[in-house]
Amino acid sequence: MYLPTLRHTSRFSLSVPFLALLLLVLPTIPAKAGTYTESAHGDSQAGVFRPIIGNAPPSGFGYARGNCTHCHEQHASISGTEPAPVTGPAFFTLFAPNFDRSTQTHPYTEADNFCFFCHSGNGSAQVVHNNDYSQNFGCASQGPTSIMNQMNGFSYHNLYDIYTMADNTFTWFKPDSNPCNACHNPHLAKRNWTAPTDPAVSAISRPSDHLSLWGITAGETMGGAYNTAYEPPFCASNLTNREPAASPTADAGRAATINSVGFCGECHAPTISLYSTPLGRNLQPLDWGGSSGDKHGLAGDTPGITIKEPYSATRTYVLACLDCHEPHGSSNAMLVRRRINGQEMESGFNDLDSNQWGYVCKRCHMDDEDAVNADLPRSSFVSANLNSWRYVHHFAEDAPFGGPRSRCSPCHTPGPPGPISCGTTDISLSACHGHGKIF
Repeated sequence: MYLPTLRHTSRFSLSVPFLALLLLVLPTIPAKAGTYTESAHGDSQAGVFRPIIGNAPPSGFGYARGNCTHCHEQHASISGTEPAPVTGPAFFTLFAPNFDRSTQTHPYTEADNFCFFCHSGNGSAQVVHNNDYSQNFGCASQGPTSIMNQMNGFSYHNLYDIYTMADNTFTWFKPDSNPCNACHNPHLAKRNWTAPTDPAVSAISRPSDHLSLWGITAGETMGGAYNTAYEPPFCASNLTNREPAASPTADAGRAATINSVGFCGECHAPTISLYSTPLGRNLQPLDWGGSSGDKHGLAGDTPGITIKEPYSATRTYVLACLDCHEPHGSSNAMLVRRRINGQEMESGFNDLDSNQWGYVCKRCHMDDEDAVNADLPRSSFVSANLNSWRYVHHFAEDAPFGGPRSRCSPCHTPGPPGPISCGTTDISLSACHGHGKIF
């Protein structure tokens, strides 16, 4: 459901009867994915509630939980002194500015984004806790407890870049819209952590279909889109159940996992140039759909023996974006999750041009430690070292550099062979692994 832009140019620009009518009608306006009262914000039991508006008089005005007025005020300011807000006219009749476009990188504060007045863990309007994807859907221990905290991590979805891209791309997005709205429709989004195995309880709306929630049809799940080509990763540490949220079987996990490939592909597509202000360059385009695209997409990786369960050496797979990445932010580089395929990362990952990538790869691929412990053929040629990859590169049956190794210099620096950069996001560099690489 989309609200037209309502802008106050004076304290009398919208009449009280008009707003009263709007507030009565708004919750019943139908949309393809439900109504406002069915959303997380409009829920009468757990929805928006700003105490200064909702408390009983004299400390408040007695507005019911979930009422539109907790975010949209029918005067310039109910809770302050007219003619607030002092920063200027209030777009969408919000009680505070929607997004500060002068904030082009993190760290973010509450005042930078209207959503952070609640989604900051200690919000001044309403305290809302939001755990990261690794915890809500990946069986991880307690991590960051708010969206703002996640987006203040080492890597994050930059709000200014999202705003710029959405403003230039999607007709429904207005110059004064909030960048969070590019992925979320606040009048439809549901509280998905309450039902992590039900994709219909979705918090996201695909940018090209802002008036619907993403996940409510079969094709909007990984199982519906890719069938058994998608293998849900393990969730619990005992490697028995699957994501999301300890689904009992692989089929249950497929049916419960939102198709993040179709969702993220709205922006991260080969035909779209995405500029990253924090990195100072364009991001690598992703091609998940063709035979010449990414090896973790439909192109399929080369089957090999150095792969871990639940994946099989005899098959190829399509991975979901959220199998490895957080949607908001992470303590690791490139929004890499802190828990992947049922295991925590052995080390933080913050250097794009190092062998730290190996800690990510190790969640699904065998390093030397794994090869020796599994007693694979020819594994006796290497030592059982964590995040060392001599076996997979030189001694495995499908090793790309097996046989005579008279030339080391194309990969190794002069001197004793040591760790080398696994991958990089800069396509001009020669490291082998990463989205869009040939290996």
